[in-house]
Amino acid sequence: MLEDTTTILTDWGEDLIIKRPSNTYGDSGMPTESLATVGTFTGDWQPISGKIQSEESGLAIKSDAQVIFAITVDVQENDQIYRDDGSFMYCNYVKSYEDHLTVFLTKVKKE
Repeated sequence: MLEDTTTILTDWGEDLIIKRPSNTYGDSGMPTESLATVGTFTGDWQPISGKIQSEESGLAIKSDAQVIFAITVDVQENDQIYRDDGSFMYCNYVKSYEDHLTVFLTKVKKE
């Protein structure tokens, strides 16, 4: 199945940049959020018509898109995933399977 995922991503995927928020603290102790690039990975971005809501771990999750990544990609909730045109969405849930990750995305940052 891992070979199938690799083939699909090679055929259908696009280069996506994952950026992770982190806080730095100034002399006053106030946090300033900045983004660090985790890396560029091939993923299959799939827009979802309307909002998909699913129940995962007892949470209701609404998503605007999903991305299929290889199982080895480092992605976490609240990461920002960018496309080549500069548009991005926030990761609101990562579901891990034996051979791939399904990353659910939303246009609004999770609080």
